[in-house]
Amino acid sequence: MLLKNKESILRVTAPDKNEFARLWKEYRPFVIEGVANNWEAYKNWSNDYLSNKCGNNKVPVRTEVNKPVDNLDDCGYSKREFYQAEEMKFKDYIDLMSGERQEIGSRYMSQVDLEKYFPQLTADVNYPYFFNRKPVVNFWFGCSGINTHLHFDDEHNIFAQIRGRKKLLLFPPTNYLAFYPPLKEKGAMLHFSKVNPRQPDFELFPDFPHQEQQEIILEAGEMLYIPPFWWHWVIGIDETISLSFWHDLKKIDLFRQKKAILTVMDVFYHSKTAAFA
Repeated sequence: MLLKNKESILRVTAPDKNEFARLWKEYRPFVIEGVANNWEAYKNWSNDYLSNKCGNNKVPVRTEVNKPVDNLDDCGYSKREFYQAEEMKFKDYIDLMSGERQEIGSRYMSQVDLEKYFPQLTADVNYPYFFNRKPVVNFWFGCSGINTHLHFDDEHNIFAQIRGRKKLLLFPPTNYLAFYPPLKEKGAMLHFSKVNPRQPDFELFPDFPHQEQQEIILEAGEMLYIPPFWWHWVIGIDETISLSFWHDLKKIDLFRQKKAILTVMDVFYHSKTAAFA
């Protein structure tokens, strides 16, 4: 098995379950090579293939309201009312993706349940059962420049890049408050940060741990393991398709992953304190 360091993030080629278990317990992200590039999804998921296979499927598409089209990489933190959802045929969304950037605007087919909305495509994916439990699989399909705000997930996330490249900024969860979650703002999601990690405003956010940042460009055919509660910001370099495999965080996992339980206690304490403030 080949191990190498690149961009300060560990890379491993086709790990077995034992090797994967050893690595995820270290509570740090790592890239998995030699797995997703063998899937039919990686080989076949062109726009024509997808349109022919499931173009008539109705899919939810997210739009960020009041967001300028020429500023798609804006990283303001997320509130639920900033988003509108529209439903359209998948082939119509693909047509928008193939058109001018002005046409697609800030639309993003994000976090769409693969099995629910694309049952015709599941056979093209070999689920990575590293955790011996069935994951929730989300489909992400967006144009270049579309990003997700700085946030964390409370699941194990195996993020597979199927087509195109994505740039990710990753931060270890050293201190929940240092990421300036919108604790006192109505309607805000507490797993998001107010900080734009590409251009941090240190007058507003002086404790933001920019020095802890790890940067990676994830290529098509690669997967990235993102531990629970690790902060990450993601942007598409090209037109991209990704799959995220979310595995529930079990109580026993908190004791297996180094420092994870301290992170959970930190997040839980401050989020609950804000809720009753």
